[in-house]
Amino acid sequence: MDSDFQKKIISIFDYTYSNTSVRLPSQVGIEVGKILHTGLYREEKEAYDIAFDYTPSEIKLLQSGSKTDCSKVSSALIKSYNKMNKDLNLYDEEIRFSENELAYISTYLSGIKFSDKNRDYFGDALEIFRSTWAKQAGGQFFTDQRVTSLALKLINYNAKEGDDLIDLCSGTGGFLLAGFHFIKEQVKKNNGTEKEILKLASKSLFGIEIDKEISDVGNSTLSSRLGSKDKKHIFCANSLSKDIFMSTSIKPDFHMCAATNPPFGAKIQVRDQEILNQYELAKLKGNSINQTIRSKISTPRSPDILFIERNIKILKPGAGRLAIIMPYQLLSGAQATYIRYWILLNCQIKAIIDLPGETFQPHTGTKTSLVILQKRQTPLLNLDEIKSEVIFMATPRWIGHDRRGHPTYERSVDGMHTNKILTDFPDVEKAYEKFIIGENFKEFKEAYKLNISEVLKDKHLRINAMFFKQRDKAASISKVEGLTKDWNVVKLGSVVKKIFYPGRFKRNYVDKYDGAIPFLGGSNITELKIATEKWIRHDDPNLNHLRVEAGWVLVTRSGSTGIISMVPPAWDGFAMSEHVIRIIPDKSKMSADYIYAFLKSKLGQLELSKGIFGSVIEEISPEGIAEINLLVPVKKDIFMKIDSGIKASQKSRDEAIKGDSETINILESLFVK
Repeated sequence: MDSDFQKKIISIFDYTYSNTSVRLPSQVGIEVGKILHTGLYREEKEAYDIAFDYTPSEIKLLQSGSKTDCSKVSSALIKSYNKMNKDLNLYDEEIRFSENELAYISTYLSGIKFSDKNRDYFGDALEIFRSTWAKQAGGQFFTDQRVTSLALKLINYNAKEGDDLIDLCSGTGGFLLAGFHFIKEQVKKNNGTEKEILKLASKSLFGIEIDKEISDVGNSTLSSRLGSKDKKHIFCANSLSKDIFMSTSIKPDFHMCAATNPPFGAKIQVRDQEILNQYELAKLKGNSINQTIRSKISTPRSPDILFIERNIKILKPGAGRLAIIMPYQLLSGAQATYIRYWILLNCQIKAIIDLPGETFQPHTGTKTSLVILQKRQTPLLNLDEIKSEVIFMATPRWIGHDRRGHPTYERSVDGMHTNKILTDFPDVEKAYEKFIIGENFKEFKEAYKLNISEVLKDKHLRINAMFFKQRDKAASISKVEGLTKDWNVVKLGSVVKKIFYPGRFKRNYVDKYDGAIPFLGGSNITELKIATEKWIRHDDPNLNHLRVEAGWVLVTRSGSTGIISMVPPAWDGFAMSEHVIRIIPDKSKMSADYIYAFLKSKLGQLELSKGIFGSVIEEISPEGIAEINLLVPVKKDIFMKIDSGIKASQKSRDEAIKGDSETINILESLFVK
């Protein structure tokens, strides 16, 4: 999609939304869709080379509101519109724009060839309308066109082969509109007609959306493209309720394809027991394979968890495919192990695509993955039944816009911006095509294949692509540098006394007094300071949990995850935030200074990154740190050189902290009374 075309369509949206009598976003989509459909009809049926073709002077006259010129253009357009309706029976009402409005809008479409076989201007225009409205409404209902297109490619959606496409969280209809694009492409390959496209799309695209206004926008988008004004493709209902099996055409174990982006967030909880009792995932719990258990009582769950099960349950056994957006928390968090356990029993994982961080920006920075599943013929009784299955993994870097939602463009060799959107999603598609037929796809470095056995080895069953990518990168460094031969490898948890962080307490800060305890946060742990603005009482009931001791190793566990420090003697007995993980060394097994050095190294940071999870805020757990592979040099002289070097630097750091503090105290004593 080129930037010039995008600007034109956004200008049409802004004009209609602000200057015409058609103000509801749902109606704007329908009315502009009529014009777009007419333009396509003109070129395909009325022998127009270009549907709207005006000179610069004609555009100026039409935009100025010249009555004669506007009347002439709008009359001709309405004539084509009426002829189209008679021929194709698409709409049963007139265009609601006035003559001047109709003429003004058509000037933005001048020069666009709607029938270009290499482009889908009509579809692109509706996608821009949909995304523009969604961003104005808050953005939570919009899934980028590159994601919807990739999703349908990965589930091999083909309506001509009998596939239907269901979206249980339709929003504004992005996945269904992408389904239409696929249908058009499939029919056109066999020289099919527009009528065949519309007929096939009409019977195979279906969605549900709980919000009435959002479903109206989605229906108007689809109606604009399909012309089926009286037929709803998106029904307003609660997809999690069992009522959908009675009030809609949705059936259990029936549908071939589903694609969806459910609402996610742990703060949103479904508590209705009547709804929860339908779901196995409301009764399972556990943060490791061996701890996954089934309860008789249903537990409140966030909607995204329940939607995983609902989508899988409606698919045809052995054949149904699902493309679903899932937050990182559900793919890698220890507390969500039971979810991945249930997925593996019920589905084969076909692909995991970790989406770029900007995908849902600027409205949310939640980290997500596109997960592709195929329903098993029958659920497995345990994970030991899983045979050799290979998963396609990818970590594309560019979605096509930045964190503010502005388009990003490729640069030429000389560093200048081009008109080509910066995205590597097409490379993911090409790599997947090669993966399916067994060809090598090493030219795309962001993709790889993974045997399911690697997932099953992990007690938390983590499946996000970045986890295994970082793991393999760490292993690669070890191999390249010959570390496995000259180094012993031990789990960090086996050579320390304890790895923990305190519980969350209400912090009762006090003014400084003799005996008050300084309190440091995660951002302070690498600083050379004693002075702090935060103090807690010497007899605070939570002090024993918050205190740190000299020689402990510190790791920030959330936000800026993985920052490493040590507690200097100057901080002995200080209180520290629960956002900092404490590693208590066992001096009889391993030096704290060496542990600190390793965790600060490139390899140590890669090992740390394997355990990072979280969808909005990155986190790492004590369990994740305990699993780190600590490499220890076989040669004692090398070990001692590293260990003594850190001891010396930490001693200097402690002296610097004390020196800074003493000097500043002298200065302040001169003017602070």
